[in-house]
Amino acid sequence: MKKIFFLLLIMGFSIEVFSKNQIRKDTLSQKKFQELVHSFYVNKHDTLKAAIYAKAVYNKAIIEKDTMNMLQGKFFLADIYNDKNIYLSFCDSLINITKKRPSKNFPSAIYYHKSISYFNDGINSKALEELTLSRQTLKENDSLKHLLFIQLAMIKSSVGEVENAIALYKKAYLFAKQKKYLRYEDFSTLPLNIASAYKKLNKIDSAFFYNNEAVSLYKKINDSLSLGYSFYVLGSIENRRKNYNESIISYKKSIPYIISDENYRILIRAYVKIGVQYNYLKDKKNALKYHLKADSLFNAREIPSKYLEDTYKYLIDHNKKNKNLKKQLLYINKLLEIKDFKLNEEKKINKTLTEEYDIPNLLLEKKQVIKELEKEVNESKRNKVVYISLLALSFVLVGYQVKRKRTFKKRFVALANQNKTSDKKELETIPQQTTNKHELSNETINTIINGLEAFEKNADFLNSKINLQLLADRLDTNTSYLSKVINQYKRNSFSSYINQLRVEYAIEKLKSNALWRKYTIKAIAKEVGFKNAESFSRAFYKLAGIKPSYFIKELEKSEKD
Repeated sequence: MKKIFFLLLIMGFSIEVFSKNQIRKDTLSQKKFQELVHSFYVNKHDTLKAAIYAKAVYNKAIIEKDTMNMLQGKFFLADIYNDKNIYLSFCDSLINITKKRPSKNFPSAIYYHKSISYFNDGINSKALEELTLSRQTLKENDSLKHLLFIQLAMIKSSVGEVENAIALYKKAYLFAKQKKYLRYEDFSTLPLNIASAYKKLNKIDSAFFYNNEAVSLYKKINDSLSLGYSFYVLGSIENRRKNYNESIISYKKSIPYIISDENYRILIRAYVKIGVQYNYLKDKKNALKYHLKADSLFNAREIPSKYLEDTYKYLIDHNKKNKNLKKQLLYINKLLEIKDFKLNEEKKINKTLTEEYDIPNLLLEKKQVIKELEKEVNESKRNKVVYISLLALSFVLVGYQVKRKRTFKKRFVALANQNKTSDKKELETIPQQTTNKHELSNETINTIINGLEAFEKNADFLNSKINLQLLADRLDTNTSYLSKVINQYKRNSFSSYINQLRVEYAIEKLKSNALWRKYTIKAIAKEVGFKNAESFSRAFYKLAGIKPSYFIKELEKSEKD
């Protein structure tokens, strides 16, 4: 994509080239970089010609000791030959050189551009790793610092941390406005980024406001490509408002610009969104057409996208209805591939965000707090007591956390080793002839208990609509009798009895079925009959003493061990 390099005017990137080899001047070397870049894109359809201009950019950059244009030349060559390693390997070579003589811009800027490359390929976990290295090697450079904010915001937004992303976007937006940098490509995307983030939070008015800000900016700076992307964002906003016809029109307006930018990841997303909305509008023909476009582009470019889930779910259903088993199986495998990619990416990103950003930020905050406390200690003996008290409290809290962690571990081990049949409490004993605390005949009690056994055996408790009245009707009794039997012989209220059965079922499934452990808590909750993840988590904790997320995590660990 074209939107990769723009920092020359802002940051004046250049370093000495660590080679004494002289390049022979030719006619191309007399052209300006802008002319060579333009010629590259004009001739991109002709690989041989485009490669000549890409090499000319690189050779001219070597002569002029212009590191960023060297990178651009290598990026063009990687694009033409469809080999990202050309670009990434050159980045690594520059990093190895500049690490020995770090400067205001390097190697941090190289890590940043590697991060952009991985992000554009949808490998967000690798993008975050390179971004972390860029942040760690960053010196006093406000422009690059705010570009890192933008990159981090995009990654955070991709895993659902949208509010944090907006805060980072707005820091960069304020900086760019003050410095008048919004005319440069990487900063000019900010209003669209903010609009998209607000759309995700369903704050439609704010999303419209920033999209209009973007349109005004792009008209002012005559940026037709970015203006095309504003149609895409507008389409997503109208989609959120359920104005499907308007959304489809906006998405379709954006497609020629996206194609010209060769942004195939966004193009896949646009095709998927159009297909989904045609389906909402009951236009099956066009829905199928655009979902097949998305699949075809994925096959051609091998670009995984979480949005393809919607496409493959649609195509599975379509072929199921048409009884095309081969294609149904094909799309099931593709859906599993996308789900696996999505799950692995999210795990890696969340782990890195926690270890490289959240924890360091907390440690920095802790260090600042301790510093302030020490300052107050020097000013007053009374504050010394406060400081010592806080320190003691910290030890108590740490001790509590350690103890709590051990307790959870013990509960997990007990739960993991528990045998469903042998460890189940004897709560279902059929009463003897003389036992009848609730003035029910033994025949009635036996009938209800037998009915409950069948109810449990058939796993009818997984039905989210089950209630006391419905179960009583099924067992041909009344709610009063049923409630009394459950209270006496199950030692539970009706709701606690149902929750216990559902949680026990979930535990057995998680222990025996690895696929279940890949589900979200919300998905597991729905599978076992709970209306939402919160009620499932509360019931799970009440029965097992640990949260389901902890149970799943420890199961995964134990399997690896």
